[in-house]
Amino acid sequence: MLWILLWFPKEFASRIFLRDALPAQRGPALVLGAGVYADGEPSPILEGRLETALALFRAGKVGWILVSGDNRAQNYNEPQAMRKWLIRRGIPVEFVVSDYGGRRTYDSLRRAQAVFGVRRAVVVTSDFHLPRALYLASSMGLEATGVAADTSKVPLRARTGFLAREFAARHVAVLDRWFPPHTMLGNREPTPDDARAGT
Repeated sequence: MLWILLWFPKEFASRIFLRDALPAQRGPALVLGAGVYADGEPSPILEGRLETALALFRAGKVGWILVSGDNRAQNYNEPQAMRKWLIRRGIPVEFVVSDYGGRRTYDSLRRAQAVFGVRRAVVVTSDFHLPRALYLASSMGLEATGVAADTSKVPLRARTGFLAREFAARHVAVLDRWFPPHTMLGNREPTPDDARAGT
């Protein structure tokens, strides 16, 4: 299945935008989680994603921000770190929604759709991760475009490790498309879109 590594970027290139070229929409930027340090601060790769989402919100390109990540351990909480980072930089609390069940990319996308009622989203993640995320979004009928986050602050050694992980993850994504894994869902959660609609 090595063809996947070449096919993903070509297949979804038209859905990936530069930050300033993204058409404005009222829906969310879905920020996919990454590493958080022991002090609760985001790693450089996650900070790049948050900086991109912050810029999109300030420019009026998205209506709100959904942060999704891993929270399986008591002392490790990606969504909480992401939410705090954004609020410290001036995003109003009501426009930052947290998904604490995004343990995998598939889970984050599926929960955005099923738990938060998202039909259309701008996926914000690292350049090497974005084609896979858009592929999975398409597989579940979620209308998604993407903006690649800056990874210039990520050390070369770490980036090499992420690329190696992505090699395996893209193969798993194909299996996920045809054999959807179980995702922990739950009750419908309110979002700024609901407030606008008066529901």
